[in-house]
Amino acid sequence: MEGTVRWSLKVSRETDEALRAHLGRTGGRKGDLSRFVEESVRARLRTAKSTPRNALRSARSRTLTGLGEALKEVHARTRGLSQARLEKLVAEAVAFARQRR
Repeated sequence: MEGTVRWSLKVSRETDEALRAHLGRTGGRKGDLSRFVEESVRARLRTAKSTPRNALRSARSRTLTGLGEALKEVHARTRGLSQARLEKLVAEAVAFARQRR
């Protein structure tokens, strides 16, 4: 990112843990936290400028696009895993998520 500025933010521990877990699951790398925040702020600002109808349509479109991209990434990253290993990882992730409730 060119022309960047440094922000100092405070968020709840739950938000921090959830975001870091999300970034970890999606193969987060250096700089992903900053990109996530910037993309989220930009999306929120776009939504604030649009009409309610357009905001809903835009949010749905971003959600579907993001889901498609996430699925492609998961397929690429898990291509070499055996079915048994993949099922074990999914079971562990579900168990972890249920413990956090």
